[in-house]
Amino acid sequence: MKDQDLAKLRRELRSVDSDLIAIQARRDRLVSKIGKLKKRLNLAVVDPAIERVAIDSFIASAAKVGIDETYARRLISLVIQRSVETQTRGRRRRITGRDSMLKQLSEMMLRAERKGRRLIRLDIGEPRFRTPRAVIREAKRYLDRTPMMLYGSSAGLPALQDAIAQRLNRQYGTKLGRSNILIFPGGRFAIFASIFTTLSSLDRVAICQPAWPAYESCVAFAGGRILAVPTRLEDHWDIDLTALEETLKLDPKIIVLNNPNNPTGKVLSKNMFGEIMELARKYRTVVLSDEVYTTYSSVPVPSVLEYPDTQSIYVNSFSKEFSMTGWRVAYAVASEGRIARMRRIVETSLTNVPEVIQRAALAALKDTSTDAVTGRNRIRRRLSMACEELRRGDFEFHPPEGGFYVFPRMRRKGIDAEKFSKYLFEKYAVGVLPGTIFGEYPDFLRLAITEPEAAVRTGIRRIVKAMDEW
Repeated sequence: MKDQDLAKLRRELRSVDSDLIAIQARRDRLVSKIGKLKKRLNLAVVDPAIERVAIDSFIASAAKVGIDETYARRLISLVIQRSVETQTRGRRRRITGRDSMLKQLSEMMLRAERKGRRLIRLDIGEPRFRTPRAVIREAKRYLDRTPMMLYGSSAGLPALQDAIAQRLNRQYGTKLGRSNILIFPGGRFAIFASIFTTLSSLDRVAICQPAWPAYESCVAFAGGRILAVPTRLEDHWDIDLTALEETLKLDPKIIVLNNPNNPTGKVLSKNMFGEIMELARKYRTVVLSDEVYTTYSSVPVPSVLEYPDTQSIYVNSFSKEFSMTGWRVAYAVASEGRIARMRRIVETSLTNVPEVIQRAALAALKDTSTDAVTGRNRIRRRLSMACEELRRGDFEFHPPEGGFYVFPRMRRKGIDAEKFSKYLFEKYAVGVLPGTIFGEYPDFLRLAITEPEAAVRTGIRRIVKAMDEW
């Protein structure tokens, strides 16, 4: 009898499964009609406000019948993903993500160089001045005196944590300790851990664009949704605070700031930065502040660390400041609880950053030579020269105040930055990145001004010539 009861229940379950499939098919048909109507009306596939209503309604309905929120979020996440895929069929859309496109372009240029082609690399965001000699000496010394390199703490080398805390405490008047600092293998990993440990499925993240595409890919990996806050050249890349507040009303968990900005070189003023912090407090939004380009600034750069009453995560790296991109070492600063959650990511995925690399990073902080300062000053001078050369062409741009990038707009109507970038590579052996990698900026280019001065000058003159030909 019990076997018969079990078989009956299983038949009933299969019937419910069939009903679910039929309901999904009906939903697909409705979504397809909505997609066609949006296309005729020239509307975006994703409307964040409507999406938020749909998510909240689904979760509320689930709660009424006793389904927990975590499962409901996973379920609606799959449903929304299918809706987006259904509505984008037949539309011209990007095949790969922005971050993937960046990596593909970089790999293409690396392959060309390995085959012997001489390129002028204005595409790659690394300083390319010599790593300070103190860093190299300390790495060699540590390896010579350490016959056996063992596991280390997942939090990081205590001496390095202390040195970072002392430096930031002096600079910003903070009272940071080891429990507020976590060492990572590169800034990208720090950004990923910050986002992954803060978001739940379908949580929203506000990103001020143009922006480094890794933010978007980290959010996607965590199952989050992007709320883009675009800025414009006409506004000197300042953030529209009204538009930002409207976005924060959609209840994003995080707002991502990159100041100085990659790719524009914009540095937010202290007043504007303060107003953004006030909005973040008002709407209880976590501020993820990527400040890796601070030491390349020609103007004062406000920091999230100056606002201790804001929920925030500060990220910085040794890559840009000390020309240590290949060493892969960075750090995050946050509350003790946030750092503990991020530490579990490090423990699970890589155990710890190798101590030899952390010893080298500590040497960079203690270095009293001018090696890194000299390298950064050279890049600033090249940046000024690059702007002078660009002004001779059919471009317009906001002179960068920080970082080592220029983000010029091509004045020619209807130009496609992706096609133009390919043309520059194929005909003139110059690598640049199209603005579409950083947001909806199809007539912009990003130029990284880190090659030797003669190469930068030659590269930009080739760009100007190519634009004249175009």
